[in-house]
Amino acid sequence: MMKSQHTKLMTMKSTMIVCFLTGMCFTACKKDSGDNPEPLQPTIQNLEIGINNNQIGVIGKDFHFNADVLVSGKIANVQVKILPRTGETYIKAWSHEITWDTYNDAKNTTVHKHFYIPTDAVEGKYDFVVIVNDQNGSKLEVKKSITIYAEANVPPNTVITH
Repeated sequence: MMKSQHTKLMTMKSTMIVCFLTGMCFTACKKDSGDNPEPLQPTIQNLEIGINNNQIGVIGKDFHFNADVLVSGKIANVQVKILPRTGETYIKAWSHEITWDTYNDAKNTTVHKHFYIPTDAVEGKYDFVVIVNDQNGSKLEVKKSITIYAEANVPPNTVITH
């Protein structure tokens, strides 16, 4: 073999080796989407809102809330918000919000709470929003409809507790 052909052959081999090693580096560094899947969104099951799950709140009375909360990591907190509904008319502005940090660091839990509808609440239809925040930054919001009554205006045969 002539020296120039030998040099060309060596250069070609070197180029192929460099290309092969470069390709291996990029292949090895490529992140596989299956390695770190997105954390699953929190979920809520067995949601109960109001006494006997009737979606009714009575001003100044006990309100029942129950939900099984499932997260892929750990819970940061659980919130409920009672917010005015779009298109509804109220005699004054009113909303209510509660955050429970007591579930922080729990994997999964049953949130069973009783709280009072404040005495300054206003009758009407509201959005009842349940929010679960987990420590991975995922958030779930579930919106349900509730009606808040003054005790004197509660529909007949509605169970209320003090």
